[in-house]
Amino acid sequence: MCQRSSYQIFDRSPISAVTIKIKPSAHCLRNASILRYFPKYNCSQSSYDVNDFITPATENSAITITTRMLETEHVLKYCADTTSRRRQNRSSSFRLVSLHTCNERARCILPPLYRQEYENETIVNKSKLCWFKLSTITVKRNYQALDYILFIKHFVEFTQLGLVRANLVANKITKEYIDTCEYDPIHDSLCPKFRLSKILEMIETDPREYEAMFYYGSLIEIKISWKCNLDKKLEYCQPFYEFQRMDIKPYKSNPYDPGSSFLTSRYFFRPDDGELHRLHTNIYNLHILVSVTGEVGKFDLFQTTTSIGSFLGIFGTGAIVCDFIAAFFTNFKTVKYDP
Repeated sequence: MCQRSSYQIFDRSPISAVTIKIKPSAHCLRNASILRYFPKYNCSQSSYDVNDFITPATENSAITITTRMLETEHVLKYCADTTSRRRQNRSSSFRLVSLHTCNERARCILPPLYRQEYENETIVNKSKLCWFKLSTITVKRNYQALDYILFIKHFVEFTQLGLVRANLVANKITKEYIDTCEYDPIHDSLCPKFRLSKILEMIETDPREYEAMFYYGSLIEIKISWKCNLDKKLEYCQPFYEFQRMDIKPYKSNPYDPGSSFLTSRYFFRPDDGELHRLHTNIYNLHILVSVTGEVGKFDLFQTTTSIGSFLGIFGTGAIVCDFIAAFFTNFKTVKYDP
């Protein structure tokens, strides 16, 4: 009975589903303290839509916001040696007309779209090809992500106790409230809209890390916790949001790639150009994960009687200890009784 809520049974295994949407804010940041650490921020400079920086577009309980992109272009050419000249296949759909000197050791490279032409040949008989990097490298920065608004909608079900709840609490979160609110841990703790700049302020106290997070990327977790007592009114069963940064910091301490990033590539032909081009894109991003946990308690007669019985059993323990001491540690032979 001394244990907290020992009269209740608990369900700590919720089933949940999360939907995340991102929209640009209707108004820009003006007086936020975080702006001093982003001198290149300009609310009106972006010519991209917010969906251009959500890569990949669909994830399970997560979303990825691109903060920096590096695009490097390569062109596929034959290496300038006698073997490649002699084995050049003029009927091939590569149509590579120029020869270049490979700076590195020549490798037999076949683009995915043309591997079927040479699938029956050995590697020795294939022409030696190299990807030659062009001098142009395009860098894109997405400081407008500070104004992105995350809208999180989710439901949670505790099957053992038959409770189903959603973060859009009925009779409290109306359409008018959603249109005007932004999450604040003190004033608007139930608002399902989260400005990205506010999240950064809550997870990182060192202002020098803000620019590094946009440069290298970062891994962020939003944890939604439900702790409900069903013996009280259901309106008190509300979600609680927690924010934390999960990647290794400082970045120099990470033995692997710091932050959060991934590499993609696509192939294309330029107009009036028979050479195959490849565009490598390094995408640095803020990878936001949403997890849902919970604990729900409810009065249970069996649990209550079990706790009471355990509490009463504590008094019997004292008698057992006294009997044990008297039997093994006390010499009854020295005890004298008056007649």
